[in-house]
Amino acid sequence: MMLLILLLFLSALPQSLSCGCESKPEINVLAVVNGVKITKLDLSINTRTQVTLEQEKVIAARSQALDQMIGKLVLETEAKRRGLTLAQLLELEVTAKIVEPTEKEARAVYDEYKPGTFPDFKLVKNELIERLKSQREALRRIEFANSLRVRAQVATADQMITPPASEEDLARVFATVNGVNITSRDIEASLLPLISQVQQKVYTLRKQDLDLKINDLLLEQEAKRLETTVQALIYQNVNTRIPLITEEQARAWHDEHKKELPGDFSEVKLQIMQFIFKQEQQKASLAYAEELRKGAAVQIYLTKPGSPDLRQLCCNPVD
Repeated sequence: MMLLILLLFLSALPQSLSCGCESKPEINVLAVVNGVKITKLDLSINTRTQVTLEQEKVIAARSQALDQMIGKLVLETEAKRRGLTLAQLLELEVTAKIVEPTEKEARAVYDEYKPGTFPDFKLVKNELIERLKSQREALRRIEFANSLRVRAQVATADQMITPPASEEDLARVFATVNGVNITSRDIEASLLPLISQVQQKVYTLRKQDLDLKINDLLLEQEAKRLETTVQALIYQNVNTRIPLITEEQARAWHDEHKKELPGDFSEVKLQIMQFIFKQEQQKASLAYAEELRKGAAVQIYLTKPGSPDLRQLCCNPVD
């Protein structure tokens, strides 16, 4: 419930045109098909759930980014106090203070987690040891930074870490560490790679679902125009176009992929023929959908995201 309230709050934030936000009046409309709108809410529950999960990554990352920045600043302050570089301080207080992982420990990890097709232990031993070492260094660094944080002058603002609603919001101060401010600009800039990744994933999820919605709507509209049923249309324009799947085709497919398949051809022949049939059915369905689109008025407002920058972040960046 709290997550839902937070998402609604974020989506309701004011959008400033001077900050690079989109100016379309109906931002939730993804497409219009022969005058019929398809909105974000028309997408499947599964798609909307996956989109929300992606959005949660950015919401959670904002708080994590603030903690990481505070940790980095207290480390830099300590390095300066000792007359060291940050790298030298980490070598003394992190790398030098962890226990080097042993081959026995790496072997224990290998035996616990290896899947059936995992490479031989000798081939991955060094990589496992390095991973264990990296994990220990990361934990030690957090532990050391936290000990410094207790002694440092750290003040955090009593406000939710939300995306900026305007360019002025980029100057919001979320924490001060030994006199150094951490602003919304700092946090959003650190999240650009994650935001880009999430934007691309959200676009892909919506695009796949939107294409299906458009095709379904066109089928319904065409069936209504012809005074028939969707099932009859599919039979006449899809099923009748699917070529007969022969045993020779199945055997050729099997020979090409037999390294990936268990058993003899006779044991998997029917499954292969069904698989090829479904592929041909999908091709015929897409071809018919393209025919319907050519004769329809279809406007798509879902746009592929570009590389995010700080000006774009004044909008909800992953909405």
